[in-house]
Amino acid sequence: MNFTAQIYGLKEKHWPARLILLFTGAAVPLIFAPFYWWPLAYALPVVFWWLTTAQPPKEAFWRGWWFGGGFFGSGVSWVYFSMRTVDTPVAISLILTGAFCIALGLLFAVQAWAPARLTQQLKRPLPWLTFPLLWLVFEGIRTTLFTGMPWLLWGTLGTDNWLRGWLPVTGVFGVSLLLLLGAGLLWQCRLKDWRSVMPAIAFLTLTWGVGAAITDRHYTAPSLAQPMPVAAIQGNTDQSIKWDNAILNNILNIHVGLADQHRDAALVLWAETAIPTFPDAVPGFIRALESRANSRDQAIISGLPLRGEGRTYYNGIKAWGTGEGEYRKQHLVPFGEYLPLQSVLQGLIAFFDLPMSGFAPGPKDQPAMTLQHAGQTLRLAPLICYEAAYPGLSRQQALGSDLLIVVSNDAWFGGSLAPEQHLQITRARAIENQRPMVRATQNGITVIMDEFGFVMARAPQFVQASIEADILPRHGLTPYQRWGSWPVLVLVVLLAGSMKLRTRRSKH
Repeated sequence: MNFTAQIYGLKEKHWPARLILLFTGAAVPLIFAPFYWWPLAYALPVVFWWLTTAQPPKEAFWRGWWFGGGFFGSGVSWVYFSMRTVDTPVAISLILTGAFCIALGLLFAVQAWAPARLTQQLKRPLPWLTFPLLWLVFEGIRTTLFTGMPWLLWGTLGTDNWLRGWLPVTGVFGVSLLLLLGAGLLWQCRLKDWRSVMPAIAFLTLTWGVGAAITDRHYTAPSLAQPMPVAAIQGNTDQSIKWDNAILNNILNIHVGLADQHRDAALVLWAETAIPTFPDAVPGFIRALESRANSRDQAIISGLPLRGEGRTYYNGIKAWGTGEGEYRKQHLVPFGEYLPLQSVLQGLIAFFDLPMSGFAPGPKDQPAMTLQHAGQTLRLAPLICYEAAYPGLSRQQALGSDLLIVVSNDAWFGGSLAPEQHLQITRARAIENQRPMVRATQNGITVIMDEFGFVMARAPQFVQASIEADILPRHGLTPYQRWGSWPVLVLVVLLAGSMKLRTRRSKH
């Protein structure tokens, strides 16, 4: 038996196929930051489809689950680091992270099972289009199911290549669709027929060629005649002691000292909960901060908890000086910012008793935050941490804005891949909405980027630092802002409809 035959023989051996899929899923993070091995975005789906199709539904389910376990086991391994940040025991951290990844792996299990079941019922192979479209549909489900897990969406890899030109046109799901259709066409090349090779070559050439042609196209216009200096502060507060009142003054003094290095900046942005207490708990500091910002004709904006009515409180952002308004985080992170099944889980382990883990979600329609500069009122689009992972929410915030501001606390991620992945995700949001972005994080990665997602200034991780750059706020609508993901959804429906019609005709 030659080598090729041995490789094809693996498809029918259950455990070798499952292990291959486990390692295939575990390789997914290599596509994204900090590795950027984008050709794998075509190769890995091909392996998934090759080893899960033409299988009994039960076996397809298990194979998909093994792929999903590898995907999330390596892709969101930062969940383990988040638990260890607050000294959750290693065994409990491993068990809870493993359970989380296994549960998420069910999405790929169902994605593999569904076409196998349909094939069994129809007693004929499904059209190749079924598989890319299903993958995209499950990306949408993963983004919205329960609180959503929009991490490592396939189209995010478009930040650092010619596919970047598609992001402000179609959004991240459009780029996902282009990649998955390309992978599906490459998968068809296994038929060893030139008629299957030519469509793949033509589609890939069109995808990348058009992306290259529009990659530097502006859909938005400058809001100011001259660039505006902005700064971002990285206080590098240890997460384990951040909420300790004994060091509160030290934390505040560090941020003030770093901000004082940027007296000429029009905007100085501090990280998520950089002020780790309610503003009414430190009224003297807040008055001094307001006075400092006004004396410099400057806006200082910081993340901090905000009180609501009664015992309600929010994870928020507030502006002083030439900045005005506040924002309350809408999309909260389970277990980090609120505790599901609180009466059952609270008290079991320290991770379920975190300070400030009882935030309420902010309302959807909040007054815009603004910044006065050069005689103009600039509208700010605020996002807090994980909110930047949601394309739809980011688009809604950016509509009518001039500048994206993101505050985050990536200290939870420790030394994992997550800070680099999170940065790439936020860069995709800047490109989709074609707005410059100022991003301040607690211990990295703090950056300032332009409307094309190119980093203009970056602070090193795990140090106290501040950065400054000149940006040009922009206004107007990108095609993605104008239409959202509706064109992609319509295209998916049309492709699915044409596929069904073709199948019906071939049957007759």
